[in-house]
Amino acid sequence: MKVNISNFFYASLILQVLSTQGILLFVLFDLFDFWELKSIIHPLSFTLIVGVFCLKNVKKIKFKIIDVLFFGYLFITFLILIYNVFNFNKIFLAFREVFLVFILIFIFSQVSFSIKQWNNILKLLFILTFLNFIFIGLTYYLGSEDYMKLLTGRFVWGNDPEYRFKISNFFKFWRSPALIGDAASVGYFGLISYFLMDRNEKYKGKKWLSLMLMIFSFVRSAYLVFVIYEGLKFFSKRKNLERLVIILKFSLPLTLIVGFFLSKHNFLSVYSVFARINHWINDIDVKFNLLFGFGIGKVGSSVRGSGFSATLDNYWLLLIISIGLIGVVLAILFVLSKSKKDNKFIFMLFSFMIGGIFITYTQGIVFLSLFPLFFLRINKTEKRS
Repeated sequence: MKVNISNFFYASLILQVLSTQGILLFVLFDLFDFWELKSIIHPLSFTLIVGVFCLKNVKKIKFKIIDVLFFGYLFITFLILIYNVFNFNKIFLAFREVFLVFILIFIFSQVSFSIKQWNNILKLLFILTFLNFIFIGLTYYLGSEDYMKLLTGRFVWGNDPEYRFKISNFFKFWRSPALIGDAASVGYFGLISYFLMDRNEKYKGKKWLSLMLMIFSFVRSAYLVFVIYEGLKFFSKRKNLERLVIILKFSLPLTLIVGFFLSKHNFLSVYSVFARINHWINDIDVKFNLLFGFGIGKVGSSVRGSGFSATLDNYWLLLIISIGLIGVVLAILFVLSKSKKDNKFIFMLFSFMIGGIFITYTQGIVFLSLFPLFFLRINKTEKRS
């Protein structure tokens, strides 16, 4: 039987999207007493995507000068990682956080999907968004303890060290893990789905459910990315500047009242921001070279359990320590070379760049799986890629 490689690649991509649903996969695999299998779905889908891409395009892969420079630099960095870290699991985690997203961007920028295939991916994102939104509501209906016991069979407040699911609260609201695993991932699943749907006229109405999912995640860094994106879209139209002046005249009193209420209840607290800055200055005891990094594998998930160095809450700091300023510049040039040349795409990239100051994106499967989707090419004439 002849296997259609394009369809196999498409199926691998669907598997990668599904890999974002940690609790859902846990429940499914736990039915067969193998819940640990949930952790292999993402690396499996990544391996399949790379393998199928190389098999299909071995003689057609296109390299630009920036690709050669950047991946050559990353290869040297990877050799340094292997030399410094004698632990397969730590090497894998460091590889995932620093290299994986760039490999997928390179692959996806050379892959063409039909409109039907792309709409099916958006439809899957919408269905998953709907299910996660329902399960956030279920968290409020049952309460945090009964919700976690229903899905995982036990309740651990905060972060479950074995299952790696997390539930917490923000003011009087739950930060529900929904079907994904933690609130930050829920927030960015909604945010990225919103951005992807915003680029498709067919999903302009459905994207608002993704936005609601993001809002009810109560993840402030996701809010920041969204506000910057929408602000840039708004101000890119000159007529909106005139409207803004009128709006401000009438909304200023209301804004002051709302701002006072939010600040009174610590919604606008910047304590965590100053705490992070203090951590970045005083609590990261890692020697690295500002230009070249040389600290890969010494921060991030590969040192899980080592306090603030394991989280950083700053994607750019992770990259600087890992690959240095030279690597960061090459990374930015590489991503820009693969970007679509339209305002929404550029606004999205800039928004994520700013948000990266307050979160380490690549420590979450959601970002690793969904962000590269922006770089897929949609073929509007052919039925198959």
